Amino acid sequence: MRRRARAVLGTSLVWGALLGAGCGDPPAPRERPAARPSDKAALYGDAALVPTREGERARAEVALAEELRAALETLHAVEKARATVTTEHGERPTSAAVIIRARPGSDRSALDSTARRIARGILGEEDVSLEVEVSAPSVDVPPEDSPSAPRPIVLFAVLGLGISLGLTFDRARTLLRARR
Repeated sequence: MRRRARAVLGTSLVWGALLGAGCGDPPAPRERPAARPSDKAALYGDAALVPTREGERARAEVALAEELRAALETLHAVEKARATVTTEHGERPTSAAVIIRARPGSDRSALDSTARRIARGILGEEDVSLEVEVSAPSVDVPPEDSPSAPRPIVLFAVLGLGISLGLTFDRARTLLRARR
């Protein structure tokens, strides 16, 4: 009887371990290659490039856009901002586009007028074509691919299944021996 109990226990532990191994974390997804940025800052941002008029104009636009973005992100109501500036012959700004993601509970119309005042102050031109878009606040959603530890109830269920399968196989083996 002890020998049979050991066989059942050993079989159930093996089956429980095999089935329990499948309850772990899913395999880690492969990392995708980093996408190369395709904006003016990536194209003209390298100071090692040979200076040209077009490059200097683009660097001035990037500097103005970065200054505008940084000024807008200091506001409490702004979660994130992005700005693009276009200059005329590398001197005067002619147009600017600003996209702002507002924080929850902020007044979007007040944020729009404040962003316009800040942009006019930084760009220094009254006849600049200015587009400001204030988007709704972002909603924090946990990523779907975040690994989670298996719940203890699942582990106990798998262990119970392993024990029951071990007993079933042991009974089947006993019945097959009895028929011989």
